[in-house]
Amino acid sequence: MISVDRLLSSVDTPILIGAIVAIFVALVALVATALGAFTRSETAEERVLRRLDVYTLSGRVPTRVASEEQTARPGPLVLARSAVDLVGKVVQRRDFAESIDVRLEAAGLPIRTAEWLLLHVGISVAAAFLFWLIGGGRPIALLLGLAVGFAGPWVYLSIRQTRRENAFLGQLPDTLQLLSGSLQAGYSLPQAMDSVLREAGPPISTEFNRALIETRLGMPAEDALDGIAARTHSRDFAWVVMAIRIQREVGGNLAELLSTVAETLRERERLHRQIRSLSAEGRLSAWILGLLPVFFTGYLVLARPDYLRPLYATPPGRLMALVAIVLLGVGTFWMSRVVKVTV
Repeated sequence: MISVDRLLSSVDTPILIGAIVAIFVALVALVATALGAFTRSETAEERVLRRLDVYTLSGRVPTRVASEEQTARPGPLVLARSAVDLVGKVVQRRDFAESIDVRLEAAGLPIRTAEWLLLHVGISVAAAFLFWLIGGGRPIALLLGLAVGFAGPWVYLSIRQTRRENAFLGQLPDTLQLLSGSLQAGYSLPQAMDSVLREAGPPISTEFNRALIETRLGMPAEDALDGIAARTHSRDFAWVVMAIRIQREVGGNLAELLSTVAETLRERERLHRQIRSLSAEGRLSAWILGLLPVFFTGYLVLARPDYLRPLYATPPGRLMALVAIVLLGVGTFWMSRVVKVTV
């Protein structure tokens, strides 16, 4: 292990100062995000907006109003509020807050876009500083840590979103059966949705709660259910909503229709789980063979960078590295297509 004194003595002063400034910025971003998200007090108008935010399309308090409230109220959390507000203004000018809001909502994360970006910046800088320390102050280790810190939160967001969508699909057949039973008992569609809210668990109960509130505010039930399909990216539920919409227009037995669709989805889910169990070995092999070279290269970059020098310092080495990257990409893509079976 490299001692701290030896590490500091081997690093140039500008690099050391830059690293210290970077870790300070990361800590400020993390503390500002945490304080801004969890300790921010509410005024009367903001409490009203919070109670009404579930009726909106985004489900969040408007950033502009919240920013005006916070800047007008000085206190010990001015730094946190100012950091979140500054990032919020930048996001609004860049016009990509809506896309990030959609992903945060699909993943079930109750934070705003500005808070997510601040947290993202803090994690990126902290990871870069950590890799810089582990790599002995080498610039390539700093770049590797920055790349890991930048990609890590998006990977976590994608995994959380995928798990939530899979949980929704797993609950869907039983939910449709519950809707069918409620309709057969004489309930209307909004009353059947209320029974799902009381009997089912999250995430499907959360989505149906929002759809039920929208129907009570005057939105047609089909449009409210269509919003659930859009938020969860569920093609199966979109087909269910389409069937409900057609049945409402031409007539028919909606309860029997939902029961048939529930049985079909249940059989599809059973077949899907069977296929996943049969292809588990191939998927595990694809993950290991695809990620092992990446992780091993990252380890060598941190521990033995001289060992990799011929791969990027000489023309034959660069050619070999390029061919290896292409072959790794082609092999990983091929294995992912082989083990993926669409039901």
